[in-house]
Amino acid sequence: MKITLISPRIAIQKNDFLGSGVPYWPIELVTFASFIEKNNEVSLIDLFGNNPNQIKALSDNHYLQGEGIEAYEDKLNLSDFYFIFAISFMSHHEILNICKFLKQNYPQKKIIILENSQAVTGYSIDKMSKDFFSNGADYLLCGEPYYNWNEIREFLLGRTKIPENLIKSGSLKKPRRLYEKNFKYPIPNWDLVNLDNYWSLPYSHGPKLEKKFLPILTSRGCPYPCDFCVVPDTNDRMWRSNFPNDVVSEIIYLKNKYNVNYFQIEDLNPTVKNSRWIDISKILIKKNVKIKFAFVSGTKAETIKIDQLKLLYDSGCRYISISPESGSSSIMSKIGKKFDYEHAISLIKNCKRNNIITQACFVIGHPDEKNIDFIKTQKYLKKLIKNGLDEAAFFIVSPFAGSKLFNSKKIQIDKDKIISFSPIHRKNYFIFDKRRKKLIFNFILYKFLFQFFTVGFKSSI
Repeated sequence: MKITLISPRIAIQKNDFLGSGVPYWPIELVTFASFIEKNNEVSLIDLFGNNPNQIKALSDNHYLQGEGIEAYEDKLNLSDFYFIFAISFMSHHEILNICKFLKQNYPQKKIIILENSQAVTGYSIDKMSKDFFSNGADYLLCGEPYYNWNEIREFLLGRTKIPENLIKSGSLKKPRRLYEKNFKYPIPNWDLVNLDNYWSLPYSHGPKLEKKFLPILTSRGCPYPCDFCVVPDTNDRMWRSNFPNDVVSEIIYLKNKYNVNYFQIEDLNPTVKNSRWIDISKILIKKNVKIKFAFVSGTKAETIKIDQLKLLYDSGCRYISISPESGSSSIMSKIGKKFDYEHAISLIKNCKRNNIITQACFVIGHPDEKNIDFIKTQKYLKKLIKNGLDEAAFFIVSPFAGSKLFNSKKIQIDKDKIISFSPIHRKNYFIFDKRRKKLIFNFILYKFLFQFFTVGFKSSI
């Protein structure tokens, strides 16, 4: 089989400098490429990464970053099957345009949409099936394709019936996403993308502690049911992890092959099993693997023990992002996520003592959020900063396809528009935006005041 994998351009809303433009690397696509390239002729077109400095402004208040698909006709001519990576919901319309282009120019070749199940910016592609099929897609591949790839391959070659994680136009069946614990995932083949282009960008998901870095997945899925998040649908709340020795072996391989000493842990929830990171840290130290790493995706604070922090630091941890979401326990109950506020305070305080940078992520504009809930978030943010919080991120609830809130009557959005973390089409958006700006202002003010008085007090002793 001659397969072309396509990662789309990044779609960025013009007024959303707080989230929609973050270029999440196509880690699942290059992992999939590594998995299938032994028995297939595989090429990859990274429309964003091949030329991230090319910008195309569009009339509906957003622009695209990267090259158009029409620039790759020579490579497309050589392929039998196209797998388009549904990297983010923000890029949904760009993905549809790629489908339309391919079907118009190569009508005999099959187009498969590959779900990005390991990112909160992804979406449940079956919930948008009408869009995909009306624009030329032939099949939607839901969830991870590793466990039954041979069956998928045989079907595409016309030799067997359609697999249960693949759906076609006109089908009324609900896809069944497949999972397998203790599965040994392949190491991503980063040779297929232009790493220098990614490294040249001034931004990344987490802090750029070094110019050269790589994202890495050490686990998949998340067990929590947050109603604003797509992950409960794309992973059925199934968390599965790589073995500690395999994680370290992958890090060593990537470090040596690409001369990289800094890794951003992109797991949806990397520390669900606390003992696993204790083991990973001990192995990193024992093998003298001199790296730095960061938990960049907002891990569950309660899963990190205070007495574990020194070990994490000694093994290379320099950054931990947690997700309080809201300072209001009643809103957290509505979201469906428990949060230990006092443990998080202790965690932030002790990270500061262990020289680990911290971030806290909050969501604003939950449909059940009242002003009293917002006030509680303000107060909790202040408490976190007082105890040493370094960074904060504030997102307006923007339900992506697959989340419980996506079809909720409580939230009204224009689904024909780009849906970003600044959902300007949401009813009462101006209220949520005002609250977000207030939190940003408070963060800057509190950081200045607490730092000023702390430094001033110490210098006067």
